[in-house]
Amino acid sequence: MKLLYVGSFCEPSQEEIIQKRTKGHITLSGNTFQRAFLSGFYNLEEKIDYIFNVPDIGSFPLRCSTPFFEKKYFEYELMPGVNCAFFNLTFFKIFSIEKVLFSELQAYCEGTSEVIVIVVYSLKYPYLKAVCDVKKLYSNVKIVNVVLDLPEYFGSNKSFLYRLHTSIFTSKIYRLTEFVDSFVLLTPFMMDKLRVGNRPWMLLEGIYKPINEQWKLDKMRKTILYTGKLDSRYGINHLLEAFFKLPDTDFKLWICGIGEEEKTVRQAMQKDDRIKYFGQLSQEDVFKMQRQATLLVNPRRGDEEYTKYSFPSKTMEYMASGTPTVMYDLPGVPEEYKQYAVIVKDNSPEALSRVLKVWGSKDESELRSFGMKARDFIVKNKIAEIQVGRFLSFVKKSFK
Repeated sequence: MKLLYVGSFCEPSQEEIIQKRTKGHITLSGNTFQRAFLSGFYNLEEKIDYIFNVPDIGSFPLRCSTPFFEKKYFEYELMPGVNCAFFNLTFFKIFSIEKVLFSELQAYCEGTSEVIVIVVYSLKYPYLKAVCDVKKLYSNVKIVNVVLDLPEYFGSNKSFLYRLHTSIFTSKIYRLTEFVDSFVLLTPFMMDKLRVGNRPWMLLEGIYKPINEQWKLDKMRKTILYTGKLDSRYGINHLLEAFFKLPDTDFKLWICGIGEEEKTVRQAMQKDDRIKYFGQLSQEDVFKMQRQATLLVNPRRGDEEYTKYSFPSKTMEYMASGTPTVMYDLPGVPEEYKQYAVIVKDNSPEALSRVLKVWGSKDESELRSFGMKARDFIVKNKIAEIQVGRFLSFVKKSFK
């Protein structure tokens, strides 16, 4: 059996080039997941035979300075791959990515009689379309679709053109999923939306990739930290409202990230000098701050429909820091995680404010004990090698 991977991550050898050419940032959660997933193969005997990659970046001319990216070969975690050449013009890039991936995959599959399993990341149209078209040509090709987001929830852009684009391609994507042989899902609620039926599937809510943690950092008292996108649907406005209700002047709120509500955050900082906004930081700086803070907060509420199909990637990252995580009771988060987090049962800002006050005032030793139990849970059960081992077992069982 040959195992191929079709992805959209920022491959390290191209990272500097992409940063220079693009005005925005590559999707952090998708990039982090894919790198963590592929890193899980490093110490395993079985590996991906070949990686076909096109980075998910902003388009020319508004978010990228060049309309074309060259073909580049690479090796990642001991596995060979190629960053495919593609035209990055707005809208036309969809068809360019589809064409180049189809061509590269067809060339690989031609003349091979053994079973070829193509693992395709996400439900992004050109990637899934290319893989499905290859499957139509070769009866020995099987598809495993890793689904972290449903197409109707890809972004929060409210413009008419974006909504029209989403509507058109959402229906196309769901038709393509009929050709998928098995699924890797973020939450079990996705089964109905994708009409999985009797096809094999497995739950893979996330992957934690251990990082360099040789830092000696002092803990900050009564410091609440949020790291992530500053979009309204992720609860940043809700968090600000909850924090304003904290009367204790010793509390501090640190915010890292970028998004549509950046202006709101800056206005809040002017209104309340306990709030500090750091903008977009490197992952290493974010990890350091997570270890310094008293509490880490995810203000995403559980009463929104999309939360059934979402497992916030920051959940693992937060827990692995050893700092207690405060979050609402989200339906997409498995129960096994909830005993290691401070769960806010009521979706109101008042309830969040009360929890932040109580837990932010606890003794440091109690906070450390709670946080380290969560960290142990992640490190012992959710690291890349363990999760990828589960994935390989699933693939073997599905296509034996």
